[in-house]
Amino acid sequence: MHVNAQPALRARLADRPGARGIALITAVIMLLVITLLALAGARIAIDTKRSSRNQRDFEIAYQAAEAALYDAEIDIKSAAAPQSRSSLFAKDSLTGFEGGACNTGTKMPSAYLGLCDTFSAAGAPIWDTIDWTATSDNRTVEYGTFTGRTFPTGSGLSPSRKPRYLIELVSYKASGEAVNASYMYRVTAMGFGPNDSTRAVLQMVYRKEDAADAAH
Repeated sequence: MHVNAQPALRARLADRPGARGIALITAVIMLLVITLLALAGARIAIDTKRSSRNQRDFEIAYQAAEAALYDAEIDIKSAAAPQSRSSLFAKDSLTGFEGGACNTGTKMPSAYLGLCDTFSAAGAPIWDTIDWTATSDNRTVEYGTFTGRTFPTGSGLSPSRKPRYLIELVSYKASGEAVNASYMYRVTAMGFGPNDSTRAVLQMVYRKEDAADAAH
């Protein structure tokens, strides 16, 4: 009579401690792999969120810097506010521009804050060395100082503080003019994001027209 011994053999093999150990090791390895994959996915999600937040903050700072450039243009050209100093700016005048540094003062006739005769100075540019956030003796102009314009700050996704700017004097030679006969202005503005450490710097060059220029 033939007896089938395979079921009994498989049962004995299954009961061996070595087989159970291999199964346990395999389960632990799979659990470890799943855990590592989950951690990697969480890290990617966190990094993506941080990157998106940083990009959002920078865009807000960039927009604030753009607003400061426009405020500076109004300051130079035709601010109508009571504290306006637009009359100080003339293409043939360097009044108020302090040589080698940035000037101070917010009251006319000496409202010279943020006016800098530093364009040709040796070394690092003034906008890279000046303290934009100094709590005392700040030599840059806060948004609205000479234009009366307002700027929202400090809540939600608003910038942490108002943007600021400074104005440098730049020699200009138009066709038919003598060397250095007139001036234009390089404006540097800094905007801040909701996180105060997020900042954007923009520049523009602006030339103020007088009545004769406008007529042409």
